[in-house]
Amino acid sequence: MGNKAKEIITPPTGVFRIVFLYVGQGDATILAIPDGSKFKYVLLDNNIDRSACGINTEKLLKDLLDGSLDAFINTHPHCDHAEGIEAIHKAVKVAEVWHSGHVPGKDNDDAYQEMRRVIKDIGPTNEYKLFGTNSLNKIRKSDGSTEVIKKLGDIDYQILSPAEYLCDDIAEGKDSERDQRIHEHCAVLRFSYGSTPVYVLFTGDSDRVAWEEHIMSNHSKNVAAHVLSASHHGSRTFFKTSGEDEDPYEKHIESIQPSVIVVSAPKQKESRYKHPHADAMDLYRKHLEEEDNLMHSGENRESIIVDIKSDGSWEVKTDQDLVKAYGYDNDGGSEKGSNRSAAIIGAGTRLDDKPMG
Repeated sequence: MGNKAKEIITPPTGVFRIVFLYVGQGDATILAIPDGSKFKYVLLDNNIDRSACGINTEKLLKDLLDGSLDAFINTHPHCDHAEGIEAIHKAVKVAEVWHSGHVPGKDNDDAYQEMRRVIKDIGPTNEYKLFGTNSLNKIRKSDGSTEVIKKLGDIDYQILSPAEYLCDDIAEGKDSERDQRIHEHCAVLRFSYGSTPVYVLFTGDSDRVAWEEHIMSNHSKNVAAHVLSASHHGSRTFFKTSGEDEDPYEKHIESIQPSVIVVSAPKQKESRYKHPHADAMDLYRKHLEEEDNLMHSGENRESIIVDIKSDGSWEVKTDQDLVKAYGYDNDGGSEKGSNRSAAIIGAGTRLDDKPMG
């Protein structure tokens, strides 16, 4: 079989490769970041889903990495975004943990405690907290107040959420309130690379309240992105607060203006939350020029790969071999099908005419 992780995930020199892994009901994305002639490897969120044949990220990372994982970035400490990180740390060693600082209630903190054990092992000098900022490559140390400029190889990033005032407000709440507002407190990050910058926006499970009341108020000029990782596995909570029949909020997606949207979710029938929601998918399609560029990883149990070159040209393709090699095999493995090139997009898109802030 060979080492499929190295074969598929390791990019050519100078290419920023983003691999949205198929992990069933959850999120896990590998960032292969150019760093001179080498690469840094970052895992953004993690999930374990055996029932939907998701990828075993621990096994994959053991094959991929020759050393430690450079960083684990956690948007929020729900199990479908943080489960399994302790096993990964034991297998390959996690050098740094970046996280939103959210402390869940004691009845919902299994994933949080797992992440805290990793942080305890690597020490506070390797823990960083995510707070919204208007600056590139700025993050805070473990004390939550000391700001530092911290580059990730040759790319740039900006943290758009959570805002400090929001973190303080939520931290003062009771367990039940903190649990209820975790998606409002979710980290949102935008990465960019290339001489003509290409932007990729990660939204975690951030909800309508987070966007309408906080992110768009503070960062509306900095949310535009060529590639959007759809919030909350294609849930309607990105657009609505009270239910399917509510009028949707769309100012955020109008400002993002994505060319490609990636939805990390299993088939709807395999999701206990019925993700992705049909009304949310319709709203995403409405804001795309090409409907085929709404890419749902669970539809064919495939990972989605974005390659950005240093000149700002980029392409998107899909891969089923990682699922075949590393998927939890409960029903015979991944479905039949072949890898396909989903979209080839050059440096010029409708986004290039929009001020990026």
